[in-house]
Amino acid sequence: MARQNLISAEVADNVVSTAIANINDTIVSLPFLINLSAEDRKKFRKMGPKSVDYVNDNLTGANQFSNSLPGDFPIDEFAKDVTLINKLYPILVASQALTEGLSDTILALGSDAMKEGDEVYSFLKIAAKTDANAKELVQQIGRRFKGQGRRSA
Repeated sequence: MARQNLISAEVADNVVSTAIANINDTIVSLPFLINLSAEDRKKFRKMGPKSVDYVNDNLTGANQFSNSLPGDFPIDEFAKDVTLINKLYPILVASQALTEGLSDTILALGSDAMKEGDEVYSFLKIAAKTDANAKELVQQIGRRFKGQGRRSA
């Protein structure tokens, strides 16, 4: 039976350090970023990618027909918000692609490692029949699954 090997790669420590530093630099360069609570996320009106045009068109309308708006309508703040949205969206898309790639790669690596671990565990259980040290390790490893019961493949 062929062994699963979805990912076979290495990454240098300096590449990891550089990637983390770049992400941290990006976070520092955007000091206005906020983290909303789950409650806030539910109550706020949402703007998805399809609504960007809606907001941009309304900004155009606000600028072209400012006399149709109340005198206290904050056109400058609206323009600032829309400009920032238009600049942040490409960063969001790039970071989501990075996050999705990392997440999927880690999922695949985890699957590879778990299958490899299962195979090693099977061999260790055989070795444990004649080797006390292997038996001790098998017992230690087996505690991870205690209480889970048998699973069907």
